[in-house]
Amino acid sequence: MRRRLAGLLLGLGLLAGCQSLTVPMNQPLSRNAAGEPDYAANYGLAGVLAGEVAGQGPAARSDLLVFVTFSGGGKRSSAFGHGALRGLRAIPVRPSGEAGWTLLDDVDYLAGVSGGSFPAAHYGLHRERHFETFRQDFLTRDINSYIFGTYLLPWNWDWLVNPLVGTNDYMARVYDQLMFHGATFADLRRRGAPMVSINATDVVNETTFPFTNGTFGLLCSDLNSFPVARAVAASNGFPILFSPITLQNHAAQCGGRRPPNTPPHAWAEPASVASRRAALARQADRYANAEETRWIHLMDGGIADNLALRGLLDSITVTTQNSPVFREIALRTRRILILSVDGEAAPDRSLGRQRVVSGIGQVLNAVSGTQIDAYNFETLGLATEMSQHLAAAFREVRCGQARVIAGRPCGDVQGEFVHVALSGIDDPVWRARLEAIPTGLTIPDADVDALVQYGEQLVRQHPAILAIAAAAGGPAPPALARAGRRPAW
Repeated sequence: MRRRLAGLLLGLGLLAGCQSLTVPMNQPLSRNAAGEPDYAANYGLAGVLAGEVAGQGPAARSDLLVFVTFSGGGKRSSAFGHGALRGLRAIPVRPSGEAGWTLLDDVDYLAGVSGGSFPAAHYGLHRERHFETFRQDFLTRDINSYIFGTYLLPWNWDWLVNPLVGTNDYMARVYDQLMFHGATFADLRRRGAPMVSINATDVVNETTFPFTNGTFGLLCSDLNSFPVARAVAASNGFPILFSPITLQNHAAQCGGRRPPNTPPHAWAEPASVASRRAALARQADRYANAEETRWIHLMDGGIADNLALRGLLDSITVTTQNSPVFREIALRTRRILILSVDGEAAPDRSLGRQRVVSGIGQVLNAVSGTQIDAYNFETLGLATEMSQHLAAAFREVRCGQARVIAGRPCGDVQGEFVHVALSGIDDPVWRARLEAIPTGLTIPDADVDALVQYGEQLVRQHPAILAIAAAAGGPAPPALARAGRRPAW
């Protein structure tokens, strides 16, 4: 019996070995002509509001600055976020202006976490084709069957015997075959604005990990060559079900250099160790120390931030008003919109009616739900404060330049934070039905269509969003318009 069992295990191991999966690893940062780390060539910017222009985007058509984030929540959030994109696409910025110009054309930054990373990355790569193909590429596909196949099909069992291959490496391959087709962040860069940020969680350092130039720059690593599908897999890597996506730290090859506009060293911060800037500085120090942090293990981004807002807020926190690009953007901006599209489910209170909680599924759902949702209220409050802080900083820069900017008073700057969630659905029957959808990657087609419909409706009819679009004052100041681009973050 033992011989048969050993023979079976050996046979399965050999079978898995014959189908070994090649797992790509992040590469070191390239060098410029001077032999120094080429931070400027990396995708995006060191911070959302600071640094050099990294790619050619569309012309700066208006004086709007628009940030959009998609929450986690499996395919429920994916469909809701896709609907929000449709809603932004339906809102004209200036009805009497340029044909085909919508609020979606004015989005500067698009972030997604977990389930929200799918529409963010897919739109970032495919743009208009996203609205034609995303439904069949992802929304109506039975993704759960691929998950089952990873565990049940013997030719996918390399992860059982090869410690360098995990279950999420197989899912990255699935996402690539279905949606991304070998695309890297270099392909996102070539599309220009909006900058797309995919957010995971660094489970060792207990922090959000955005796939941006600043984060990869601290690792002295090249984001351009990194596959988009692997970033999405990391962002969607639900613990236990999926293994981590692992990155190598190449910081030693940068010889202590850091990308521009990253947080200063922790010792340079004020004594207030509880400040957010100090916390970000300590995290930057850990990444820049290749001996302390040799490997970065990434899992579901919702563990650290299920709203995909923290990466943006961290970037704004470390940005200084002395940055040339910050000043340039301030001079062309009158209205700031931070839009949080939240497809999270309603919390399950049914356990409060049970005497015993014993099922593994019940315990996992309760623990993960508590971990993921616990700090959303504080994050939403911080985002509201940050929109006001950014508007005040822009007013200061503008009024330090002139009393009138592009025909408008220098102080005419407003910031707005808008949170669009499933709880805003007016139909109580559909609201309850959609909020009760389990967090997974396969849901009924009728629910997909309803989520898309309500995501579009809630965005295109939101009074604050419509007011922001209506307030757009036309072309940006001449310095930006002549450049033929807006900063591509």
